[in-house]
Amino acid sequence: MGFKETMLFILNIGKKSIQLELNNFFKKALKRDDSITKQAYLESRLKIDPKAFIELNEELTDSIYNECDDLELWDGYRLSAIDGSVFEIPDTEILRKEYGTAKNQNREVARARAACIFDVLNKLVIKSKIGRYDTSERLVAKELIEEIIKEKKPIKDLILFDRGYPKAKLFAYMIDNGINFLMRAARTYSKEIMAAKNENQIITIKFNGKSYKLRVLRFLLSSGEEEILITSLVDEKYTIEDFKHLYFLRWGVEINYDVLKNRLEIENFTSKSKIAIEQDFYATIYLANMAELAKKQSDDIIETRNAGKENKYEYKTNTNILIGTLKEEFILLFLENNKRKRNKKFKQILNIIAKSTVPVRQGRQNERNKRRPRGKYKTNHKSCM
Repeated sequence: MGFKETMLFILNIGKKSIQLELNNFFKKALKRDDSITKQAYLESRLKIDPKAFIELNEELTDSIYNECDDLELWDGYRLSAIDGSVFEIPDTEILRKEYGTAKNQNREVARARAACIFDVLNKLVIKSKIGRYDTSERLVAKELIEEIIKEKKPIKDLILFDRGYPKAKLFAYMIDNGINFLMRAARTYSKEIMAAKNENQIITIKFNGKSYKLRVLRFLLSSGEEEILITSLVDEKYTIEDFKHLYFLRWGVEINYDVLKNRLEIENFTSKSKIAIEQDFYATIYLANMAELAKKQSDDIIETRNAGKENKYEYKTNTNILIGTLKEEFILLFLENNKRKRNKKFKQILNIIAKSTVPVRQGRQNERNKRRPRGKYKTNHKSCM
């Protein structure tokens, strides 16, 4: 598969059939009336290593963290959250063996487990991985953190974790490698935690003969339930209110999964092979980051345009329109060799996106829907990337 077909694969997220997308691409981007068959396309894409999309995303995030001077940080830290999610994949015998199964009411079905480290302030996926359903969340978290450590970037990291991750081995590993963390813990997680009765207390744990200082925080939620947080930030300048606010920001990773699954339809896999699952997953992660960058610039245009107006609400970019526009138009940027024309086209795309806005209504809270429908996407109605 050549460069143009590869870019089609990256950007063609949508609900249409593969053949319709191919025909549209050939007419609009290549200015040709002919096309290729769906079968030829699917066979050609098997030649693409999924790592190509991982590298694309790494190049994108590297350029952002190395070159942008307006990054949002928390007290000098890149604030991210790590979390996993179960992914619905085509229920075939091959994929059951590759990824494992989960039991529903009637039988076992193929499922995969994904995880990502998500920058909650800049809304970017830093690292991601998809693998077997039965993989330990702590193991995947450690693998993703190892990737960050190996990069040796001159940026301080503070990672937020939900309940289920705390473990002395992980604490020690992160502290030894200069990664700070804030984790939610169960009341009965360890003897040291149970012994820490104060609302803000420094404790010492031991692992492999070494001692590590941690801070344990206890406070009541509005529901009356006690919340327990563990952090490596033992500096007294950080208050309980600071940590409450920090842990609240972890919700951003949950919102990210909602965007990936329900707006970008990451689970709507285009083929039934392991390589196709990985291609779809990592290409969508890359596109999600590209869309977020476009959204930031579009929001800036909207803010400038509305400056001085007495609007009842603040307005932001309509994400659905943004994704649809990128799917249709963004590939043309990659096919344009002339820098001036490419920049002009990019500005045109941003102006199109910025015309579609939605009001930001403060204070709205939606209850999380914990039910996951089975068979969300049908195997005879695939999106094409």
